[in-house]
Amino acid sequence: MTTTCMRDAICTMAAVLAMAAPALYAQPVLFHDHGHGLSFSSDGKALFAPSHGGLAAYEDGAWWEALGPVKGFSGFSVAERAIYSSGHSRPGVAAAGSAGLIRSTDGGRTWHPLALEGQADFRLLAAGYRSNAIYVVNVRPNSAMRAPGLYVTRDEGKSWRRAAGRKLKGEIHGLAAHPRQADTVAVATGRGLYLSRDAGESFSLLDGRELATAVAFDFDGKRVRYARGLSNKVIEAAVDGRERKPLRLPQLKRDYVTCLAQNPTDGRVIAFATRRRDVYLTRDGGVSWRLIAEGGDPRGSTATDGARDK
Repeated sequence: MTTTCMRDAICTMAAVLAMAAPALYAQPVLFHDHGHGLSFSSDGKALFAPSHGGLAAYEDGAWWEALGPVKGFSGFSVAERAIYSSGHSRPGVAAAGSAGLIRSTDGGRTWHPLALEGQADFRLLAAGYRSNAIYVVNVRPNSAMRAPGLYVTRDEGKSWRRAAGRKLKGEIHGLAAHPRQADTVAVATGRGLYLSRDAGESFSLLDGRELATAVAFDFDGKRVRYARGLSNKVIEAAVDGRERKPLRLPQLKRDYVTCLAQNPTDGRVIAFATRRRDVYLTRDGGVSWRLIAEGGDPRGSTATDGARDK
């Protein structure tokens, strides 16, 4: 492809992202391959489940799916006034079809390109709920990032800084940006849970008992919730790593937690997704759980206490 054709393709993609409005239909197939994040909307009414196959949402006891120009979502994170994500315009497209950093201000119905469209597809992305910080894991060089690694932007992608990541060990499985403190980021890796208070320049190990597969901050920023991959436990802990307690979970058979989400309007409402594409929801802080999607299929939704979620 010539430089002119590449530029025209990127411009066309940017226009489509900004203008196209998706159609909605009920009962989608969730997580067509595997999930890339799980987040509640800022008003707490919907639970978003993005994947390489599209964006589904659970609202008022039913699922719907957005059909728009972004056919595959990678990193996905909801902030107070916008949703930030990455992905690609067509399944299987790596470079020219990559969306870069994109933003939605209408609940995922339309998307606007912010940075690196046609250059980057961020599999891991975390936005601070009120901090304006966005952290991403980049896997290949582009015009703004000379090397792979952990990067942060505070101006929606206009400028990026690569974090040194001192003392951070293991393959990264999850990111969480503190809701208010732009310099605080938590990272789940194959070596455990790590925390940085200097925007990723250096990290301290909060829990190294086993690999961590998912992580999320509470919206007050005082506690962090993370999943241990071998014991299938979700731990709630103070940000300093003290006062740890396990969150009661339903029994997971040959499966593990890959995504965690808390409702910003009610801290007792928590959801998680698993590698096998099951999605569970609790409205009472983990006393009881409802299976609202099974194997990526919302039609298989059941409840652990025998009642459908309403």
